[in-house]
Amino acid sequence: MGVYHADCIVIRSREYGEADRLLTLFSREYGKIQAIAKGVRKPKSRQRAGAQLFTYADYLLHKGKSLDTINQTSPKEGFPHLWTDLESTMSATAIAELLDLATIPGQPHPELFTLTFFSLFLMASCEPALVQCAYALKLMNYLGYRPRFTECAECGQNVQGERLLFSPEAGGVVCRQCQAQASSPILGRWISGGSLGLMNRLLLGELEKLDRLRWNQWSKKEILDTVQYYCEQVLDKPLKTWSMGNRLVDVGGNQSGKDDGK
Repeated sequence: MGVYHADCIVIRSREYGEADRLLTLFSREYGKIQAIAKGVRKPKSRQRAGAQLFTYADYLLHKGKSLDTINQTSPKEGFPHLWTDLESTMSATAIAELLDLATIPGQPHPELFTLTFFSLFLMASCEPALVQCAYALKLMNYLGYRPRFTECAECGQNVQGERLLFSPEAGGVVCRQCQAQASSPILGRWISGGSLGLMNRLLLGELEKLDRLRWNQWSKKEILDTVQYYCEQVLDKPLKTWSMGNRLVDVGGNQSGKDDGK
């Protein structure tokens, strides 16, 4: 394959050399692609639009030994709403970062491409952080790491309670009986039952109906932290953009009136 076309979304863009950019593209046909966009940092470059983060475009690429080269771009969508406020930008960047860390080049994932494309569009009408969490849970489910929120990950029994232990190592919540019978302490964190229920709806619900869900600032903070914690533990990689975005979330003085889970 010398020269080929691919519909791609730019999920990472870095300076490369004096006037180039190294792009990480995610395509419907080929999965993740690393490609050089030559000269795009020059003011008169005709390909600058195709090198912008989140751009969806048709790319004409030349296959290289380690990095491909972009010969031509035909932008189709720039998702301008992702740049209108900091929360949208951070949530979209968090989605791109997670997709980049969770996939390897050369493995097509058309379902993930569709999920990413639709999620970026959805941020125009839904709260970005809500889309971000739903996206992460659905991505992990697609990759085979579906967390269990309503039944014990160890024994399968339904679990209920105001505060429950969520363990990425176990694969979800762990009931108190299984905790007591464990030969060593089960690592995890205590999460409110309400937040676990909402995460289950984010995991299983349709993205088209995401705008029907509501959360308060306290639940938002807890769910963002928990989803980040789960993804980082499973992937064994830090999510730097998630950490920066989560610090921007104002807990609002613990509006729910609940304690810290201890």
